[in-house]
Amino acid sequence: MRRLLALSLFAASALAQLQVAATTTVLADLVRQVGGNRVRVESVVPPGADPHAFDLRPSTASQLSRVRLLFANGLGLEPYLPKLRALLPPGARVVELAPGMPDPICGLLGLREKGVHLHGDCDPHLWLDPTYALRYAERIAAALARLDPRGEGAYRKNLEAFRQAVEREDQALSACLEGRRLRVVVSHLSLSYLARRYGLEIVGALKDAHGQEGSVRERLALFKEAEAKGVDLVVAEPQLDPAPLRRLAEELGARLVVLYTDALDRRVPTYRDLLRWNRNALCP
Repeated sequence: MRRLLALSLFAASALAQLQVAATTTVLADLVRQVGGNRVRVESVVPPGADPHAFDLRPSTASQLSRVRLLFANGLGLEPYLPKLRALLPPGARVVELAPGMPDPICGLLGLREKGVHLHGDCDPHLWLDPTYALRYAERIAAALARLDPRGEGAYRKNLEAFRQAVEREDQALSACLEGRRLRVVVSHLSLSYLARRYGLEIVGALKDAHGQEGSVRERLALFKEAEAKGVDLVVAEPQLDPAPLRRLAEELGARLVVLYTDALDRRVPTYRDLLRWNRNALCP
């Protein structure tokens, strides 16, 4: 009898949770940190998958069929977002977290002439600067509270705990990189906000405007520019093939590091783990 009662209470609690989704694992974790046990959130893009190259699956329609909110980044990160909107039930809202943020890094379209892989005129990877991740979290808390006014106090409490943890990680990374001005080559142009926040210099990007490794001519141009400026680090991302970057690091005599940017996985399952991993990689 007690077991049946416990199962009934668990089922009732699950049904009472606010059903939401997020496009990526990073955004899903931000929602989870703010929403706590009042919210059930699923990521459209599975753990470890590249959100830029993701194709919708047959299960995506079922996954979105009961959600009341879909959190997305916007600014071109998710080219499949219009298809996701079409799968949402009537009355469900899409909350794009990046548009309207202060001081975005834009004016990038001219870099296409140099073969740089872009998502649009603006870099959409704002969360790699933790101050923007906290702004995302504030928008998430406000959106959840509009649907669930009784939970507003819980969301604010969770937001404050998240803020304190993220600020500690931000301060730790700022302290270890202060005055170092590391010069880096990246896979694709995803680290602009991290570089601006912590004083890194991005010397070049390996991927071309279509997300493929550049031509021989583009690779030689990157190599010459990197040699002229000097390179401390070549940055790989766990969801992408590291082999081209490993070869480039060997050619340049630079250290190869793996930084988490777009995707979480079993090794790095939360946004705070992402910040901690990146700090340990940049400051061994």
